Amino acid sequence: MDLTSDSDGTSPEMPGSHILLIDDEQDVLPEYKEFLEFAGFKAFTSADPVEAHELVLNTPEIGVVITDLRMAQVDGASMIRNLRAALPAGRHVAFIILTGDASTQLGSDIADVPVFLKPADTDALIAAIRVALSRP
Repeated sequence: MDLTSDSDGTSPEMPGSHILLIDDEQDVLPEYKEFLEFAGFKAFTSADPVEAHELVLNTPEIGVVITDLRMAQVDGASMIRNLRAALPAGRHVAFIILTGDASTQLGSDIADVPVFLKPADTDALIAAIRVALSRP
């Protein structure tokens, strides 16, 4: 996939302008992608947290990662911690958690990450994404 130009090939993508949604339930990913794109965002999805980790590190256009909390390979909290540790200095990626677990307790090192319960209030989620994308 070419991430250096818009679909018409005329303008370069802005670093940090894309969203990556990670959820190990593959059947929900197309719905999320469609929702995000309908809301005007450029979106990627991944059901594989290991692949998603590499995608974030190698795709500077990704500025927001929305992750499920409970996943088989790597939980969302560990994903956030690992990415924060691996991202180069000066590269900002915002994180948002989507979870079906209402009893979610986050460690103090990721307490700044907004948490949305599934099914998320779409207006609130869009607002959180816009805030995340607007931060340097």
